[in-house]
Amino acid sequence: MPLREVFKLKVIAGVALTLLFGSGIVVGMAWERTVSASTPEDVSDETRSERRGERRRHMIVEEVGLTAPQTTSIDSLVSFYRDRMSELSQEVRSRYRAGIGDLREEIKEVLTEDQLQMYEALLEENDDSRRARRIQNSRQ
Repeated sequence: MPLREVFKLKVIAGVALTLLFGSGIVVGMAWERTVSASTPEDVSDETRSERRGERRRHMIVEEVGLTAPQTTSIDSLVSFYRDRMSELSQEVRSRYRAGIGDLREEIKEVLTEDQLQMYEALLEENDDSRRARRIQNSRQ
């Protein structure tokens, strides 16, 4: 068999194996999506349980005449992105607090001893006041 034909057969076999492997991945991903997909009942139960004690916000998209499956899909999307945004918010809050802490420490380095004592007392008073407001707001 000429060398050229052997090379051609190897290339064809390689392409066939690559296509087979790729289609296996695609089928596996589709299967995973199907298996892990929520039914409309699951999603509506989840969203209902999330809303207990809290009124659901009106969404503008609800004004376009959604079907039940569309409502279910949108509720699922909102739930997914709510979780993502919550995680992002926690990360930003954490970084913000760290920045404020760094700023306060650098300010303290500029102050005299008397100013430092006054500043720390004012910070403590301010932090206590904010904490009290947060507690009061969480009870409402």
